[in-house]
Amino acid sequence: MTSPPQATLVFDGRCAFCRRWVERVRRWDRDQRLDFVDYHTEDLERRFPVSRAECQQRMHLVDEDGRDHRGAAAGREVLRRLPQGALWTLPFRLPGSMAIADRLYTWITHRWGPLPRSG
Repeated sequence: MTSPPQATLVFDGRCAFCRRWVERVRRWDRDQRLDFVDYHTEDLERRFPVSRAECQQRMHLVDEDGRDHRGAAAGREVLRRLPQGALWTLPFRLPGSMAIADRLYTWITHRWGPLPRSG
């Protein structure tokens, strides 16, 4: 498998919330540092080091070196690639911030995303 030429955000193209955010990120990505792939794409698992089952749970960003960042970490990597993105990622550098970001990401996906609500 060859690494994609740029970072690729793998998202749920059937989720209206996900599609809205991807369109927003596309507009912000003036330097076109990101590519976007719906995880329902037929050849997804052949092209990227992700599984369709994992993509049902959270977004993934496959970076230029083929590393897979998931959930809040994918969000951090998306922000880092946007203009002035380094400023947006400063909060992620604080101790314990990724654990909080992961909880917030899970809450958002359960509230507005395609995942079923629990309890």
